[in-house]
Amino acid sequence: MPLLKKTSAPERYSFAQIVLHWLVAALILVQYATSGAIVRMNQTRTLGHTMGDWDDILHKVHMRVGLVILLLMGGRLLLRLLLGAPLQIGNPTLWTTKAARLAHWAFYALVFAQGVTGATASYFWFPIAPVHQALFKLMLLVITVHIAAATWHHFKLGDATLKRMLKP
Repeated sequence: MPLLKKTSAPERYSFAQIVLHWLVAALILVQYATSGAIVRMNQTRTLGHTMGDWDDILHKVHMRVGLVILLLMGGRLLLRLLLGAPLQIGNPTLWTTKAARLAHWAFYALVFAQGVTGATASYFWFPIAPVHQALFKLMLLVITVHIAAATWHHFKLGDATLKRMLKP
């Protein structure tokens, strides 16, 4: 149910919600793929060496994509508050309803925290970098559970939970 409007839950996610979901998911993969350059950069600078050109490019990609994710998540949050999210399909239990709600809001919190701690480490205060790294490991756990739940819904329950996130 939307938080800012007094309407019932939508039947489906909006086109914008679906596009933002998959765009952020793809960009998180970019972040994972470029994160090694950040580690190498920090080790290289600690030893007093200069970074290689490729690592420098990957480092810049990582930092800028992180800022883009932060902006896109602001849009996702706004849409979620305005439009809400569809109710669970079938006969959900209180447990699965609470688990799904917790997982979705955990994503929002983790991705925002990732963006804020990453930007802080890059531009203002590097000692927060271990928090950024720990949050990413936690996010990988939540992503794994999310994918497992979507797969379970699709193959075990045979419901349309996954399908409604694939097309509007």
